[in-house]
Amino acid sequence: MPANGVKMQKQKPLPADTDTLTGLVRGGMLQLVLDQTIQAQPDRDLSVCVLGIDRFRHINALLGYDAGDRILKAVAVRLAEWLPADGTLARLGGDEFAIVLPSLNQQSSLLSSAAILNILEPPIALDEREIFASASLGLSRYPEDGNSAASLLRRASLAMAQAKARGGAVMERASSPHGLRPEERYQMEGALRRALENNELSLRYQPQVDRDGKLRGLEALLVWNHPELGRVQTETFIRLAEEIGVIAPIGAWVLESSCRQMVAWHQAGLAVPRVAVNVSPLQFACPQFVDMVRRVLRETGLHGDALELEITEGTILRDIDESAVRMRELRTIGVRIAIDDFGVGYSPLTYLHRLPLDVVKVDRAFVSEITKPSGSLPVVHTITVMAHHRGLEVVAEGVETEDELELVRAARCDMVQGYLIGNPVPSADIEELVLQPERLTTHFHAPNPGGY
Repeated sequence: MPANGVKMQKQKPLPADTDTLTGLVRGGMLQLVLDQTIQAQPDRDLSVCVLGIDRFRHINALLGYDAGDRILKAVAVRLAEWLPADGTLARLGGDEFAIVLPSLNQQSSLLSSAAILNILEPPIALDEREIFASASLGLSRYPEDGNSAASLLRRASLAMAQAKARGGAVMERASSPHGLRPEERYQMEGALRRALENNELSLRYQPQVDRDGKLRGLEALLVWNHPELGRVQTETFIRLAEEIGVIAPIGAWVLESSCRQMVAWHQAGLAVPRVAVNVSPLQFACPQFVDMVRRVLRETGLHGDALELEITEGTILRDIDESAVRMRELRTIGVRIAIDDFGVGYSPLTYLHRLPLDVVKVDRAFVSEITKPSGSLPVVHTITVMAHHRGLEVVAEGVETEDELELVRAARCDMVQGYLIGNPVPSADIEELVLQPERLTTHFHAPNPGGY
């Protein structure tokens, strides 16, 4: 069978649509073929798999690009040999491949995904070496995960990135944000594309205080109020924005709006130390991200040391070396870096020394368990000790009770954030918060605990 594997349509790929290295069709041709198939047979079930070779950047660095190309060819041959007669195989670029498998139910598509990973388990012979090249795979399905080739490929790519963040050599299934039905997703997708121009997005600011209740900063939190959908849960629409490719303009708007607001507060004489802005994994991975931050700071007039960027642990772990380079560039312009959701699903303490961080945010999952017998207090204390050893500050996020507050202070966390301290409020309410600091110290009755 030809390595290009085009079976869904009789149309043969043009030479310009063929990848010169592997002989497979390119991603653009695959997208065209997939859209044609969906239009011709809208009731047909389809599965879309995006496969990425784990740690391929390190393979290139260790063995050289020629060896990397030979590995890509070997992977392409294995995939083509396995490909069913009615499947389509393409190279998307770099170390990523895509496979479309029609006429499979959900169980069959999951089994096929496992089979794809299994065929890559045997080592690849490379001269006198044996190279083990595992892969991560993301799976999306038509129609439940999207109604176009672009959306299906994007969701499968995001799932593949999640699989890599889990450590690789696994399959991750794309899932609709919080169980949205297809018609709900379709309505929300269209509305989200217009949310910025319709001025439906706004920011709320939640205080971060030190161990004595003194304001240390504000975290900017994005809110979407739609005239028909109402208040949409943030996690739902952020995930959807990433999947449909609109997170970049939304993220840029959040950053610029937060910086302009900080400048306005400073000009009004309000002592707001800094603002923390969340960064999407897709934003951070963009090569132009650092330049965008520089531009926003320059255009708004905000000093870099008044801005803190919160980046999730999973984002950093996808490529620690590249993440470290980007973070160092940000710190040269004064921007502080915080690692968000710290400790969730990983062995977090082993890589702190490799990253130019300023702040570690202990995830709410640990804070919520801290008051229970045999709970997470020793874990939070260990995280704090290790972070302090590296010269980092520690924020306990999601503090909701006075008992939790007492114990995170006892664990020597430097800062606290959560509904107990203050709800996210509009920018207009920050003046009252700053001018009446006693509002933030209501629950700080006892002196600082002496420590765990």
